[in-house]
Amino acid sequence: MTEAKSDTEDHLLVGSVVKAFRVLEAFDRLHPSMGFSEIARVTALEKSAAQRAAHTLWRLGYLEKAAETGEYRLSLKCQDLGMSFAETNRIVLSVSPYIKMLRRKTTASVNLTMLDGTETVFVQRHTSPEQLGNSVVVRARLPVYCTATGIAMLSQLPDDQIRHILERSDLKPRMPNTVWQIDKIMERIAETRLQRYAFGLEEDVASDITLACGFTDPSTGDVAALGLSYFSGSVTVSEAVAESRDLLIGLVGNLSSELSGN
Repeated sequence: MTEAKSDTEDHLLVGSVVKAFRVLEAFDRLHPSMGFSEIARVTALEKSAAQRAAHTLWRLGYLEKAAETGEYRLSLKCQDLGMSFAETNRIVLSVSPYIKMLRRKTTASVNLTMLDGTETVFVQRHTSPEQLGNSVVVRARLPVYCTATGIAMLSQLPDDQIRHILERSDLKPRMPNTVWQIDKIMERIAETRLQRYAFGLEEDVASDITLACGFTDPSTGDVAALGLSYFSGSVTVSEAVAESRDLLIGLVGNLSSELSGN
């Protein structure tokens, strides 16, 4: 894995663009709307820089401004970026019939995740009624090391790259069942490669049983996983595995062949 250049080493990096994206990324559940002073505090930018960046994003339509308070918030135009990703990414475009099949054939929630650095990102989520109250519904990102979908994706990578990702991760026990030591994670990845799927039980989220299979898009290098999540209060581990393991492995195998052009 090639190390990214630092800001001072990368002479093509446009500082004003970096600042603008820092402002955009500052808006979240804890900061749904902000004025200049709070934007500056959250982003660690000087107030004048925060003001210029926010004003520019407002003029471009990516921020809205409340007439009463003058505070900014994200606009609907920001969602266009995510929709453009979904409309152009080969994995997202290819996976739809497989997700439909899993939703029809199982009682689980169906998740498409993709690997982004040290995190697994939920790109699509179709939640079963049993899991509507689960906190994962509103969390777009989870650490890659402690989720079945993350382990499934890591199993697609060479060991040296996996170790590099793990060494940059904030490894810690998030739940009683979390596997967080590097050597044990590597053992788990080896087991996943042998059995062709990853399994997780309450690793990061309570009452969650997940089976996942990883795959890659050879033309882009994107790494993804299809995961099936069950509410442990409704099914046992053996029931979940019996219902979905072979189906999931088979469908992901077909999807991988499709992406490879076979």
